Amino acid sequence: MSSSPDSWRIVSPAPRVAALALAGAGARGRRLLLAQARNREHVDTVGIYRGDECMAVVYFGRHGWRRIEMALSISPAAANHMGRLVRIAQLTLFAMAETHLIITRIRGFNAAGQRMAMLVGFHPHGDFEPGVWILRKGGHVSNPRSRQGGAQSGRRTEGQPGGCE
Repeated sequence: MSSSPDSWRIVSPAPRVAALALAGAGARGRRLLLAQARNREHVDTVGIYRGDECMAVVYFGRHGWRRIEMALSISPAAANHMGRLVRIAQLTLFAMAETHLIITRIRGFNAAGQRMAMLVGFHPHGDFEPGVWILRKGGHVSNPRSRQGGAQSGRRTEGQPGGCE
């Protein structure tokens, strides 16, 4: 099926070929992602396409009746489309957050993943193991200071707020 290069579409379940294409070069990682894509009883997959090119594959693993763990494989070609991908994620995940607790795991060295998670609305959660981020319903606007780091952000202001000097 050929699509125009600018058209976006979502395919669920994601084709295994797409999951494999975005799995990277490591054999262990490829096996794990392919196993997740095959495990449709506990893992739902979604492929996000721009035209005929797969930009991302999202994995939703169910843990109990309420918790969903999200994982993402992303194409290098998606770098120019982060704004669109973040918006698609917000529209999808906020609806899911009405009835589910959505978590993701992001390694500390993955600064790009942390930035994208913050833009979507995830927040690091210190009560779980390190690297666990939680999506809170409406979290993208509830506490903007958390994204800035609050008083620890190192930002300096000159003069008083609202004043001209």
